[in-house]
Amino acid sequence: MTEAYAKPLASKTSLLPILSALFRAVRRDLGSFGSIVANNFFLFTALLMYGAFSSGVRPVTAYPYLALLLFLMLFPLSGDPLARIPAVRLGLWPLGRRQRLALRAVGLAFSPMLWLPVPLAVRLGRPEFALALVAVPLVTHGLAPPSWQPLRHVPAFGELMRNNLRQMLSVLDPYLAALIALALSTYAQCLFSLDGPSGLARSRLLPLAPWRILLAKDAAYLALLLLLVLPVEPVAGLSNGLLALAIGRYPAVRYRLPVMRWRFTSGRVFFGFLQIVAGAAAFAEVRYRWIVLAVAASVWVLSLVWGARMRQ
Repeated sequence: MTEAYAKPLASKTSLLPILSALFRAVRRDLGSFGSIVANNFFLFTALLMYGAFSSGVRPVTAYPYLALLLFLMLFPLSGDPLARIPAVRLGLWPLGRRQRLALRAVGLAFSPMLWLPVPLAVRLGRPEFALALVAVPLVTHGLAPPSWQPLRHVPAFGELMRNNLRQMLSVLDPYLAALIALALSTYAQCLFSLDGPSGLARSRLLPLAPWRILLAKDAAYLALLLLLVLPVEPVAGLSNGLLALAIGRYPAVRYRLPVMRWRFTSGRVFFGFLQIVAGAAAFAEVRYRWIVLAVAASVWVLSLVWGARMRQ
């Protein structure tokens, strides 16, 4: 299309349909954060708050955990709404320079991190805090997404395990688990959720036994978990991970729980409650940690055998 034809088309193109579609996309994107309600870490925090309210006191003990959740959610909330539009399609739209500048300004205004801090500043009476939060989308909207892939240079991992690690690192749970290992247990219920239909079809075509596919996913989960709990209590943390995988095996194999990238995973509340109890038991008696590890490993092996049969 020549420039002579592009200018008349740009002058006749209305931004209202584009802005309406962009607003719907932002609204759906905000709704996707509701997955945190069934996350094990959120359930644990809700139990702390419930216990405090039942005792008639303020839930002060839950404040640090809520602050961690909000901190990690700042980054996906600061994303550019226009980034959801493919660059090729956006470049082909017959829009003039002024229209594109207006679209960029409105896209920035649609960013939740630009208007969510306002009621927070009014509530807390801290305008400087709101200005600091507003600066996040202003800075990140001008940055290009990172293209580096550090796992590609780790020779110890096979491609199947490397792919599972990439999937785990594309949700927010591992970054929260860097501080609290319990946060990673929900992902054990969603081992196949990020594969998608094409990934599931590809895994069935691989010349591998089902137990090896499950083992690759479990190995990626345990490797990341062990790295996170190594400075704290590796034996109890590994026991917690094995029990979380064993309990989460049924929903992971039988269901496809919805998981979006750069969101917290969402599991089944019943299995999440069992994972929380098992995780607390793994860290409760440090004196018997080797016995707990042996029991957890046995239960995990049984779940691996059962899961392989269900995958056949």
